Amino acid sequence: MKNVQELNLEMERVKGDIRLIRQSIEIIETNHLTHIERDIASIRKVMWTVGIMVLGQFIIVIKDLLLP
Repeated sequence: MKNVQELNLEMERVKGDIRLIRQSIEIIETNHLTHIERDIASIRKVMWTVGIMVLGQFIIVIKDLLLP
């Protein structure tokens, strides 16, 4: 069975690990998620632009077929 000193040492190691995990989560939340959100916003803008261009071409094709 472990003595009190070994248990305290193990507890301090676990507390250190928890601090590192919290720090990693904070970095992900404050830095990486911001970059990901910005990238997704850019992709959405491009998708809307492409969609509007395709719709415009589709309208032109329909107009040419219906009104020769």
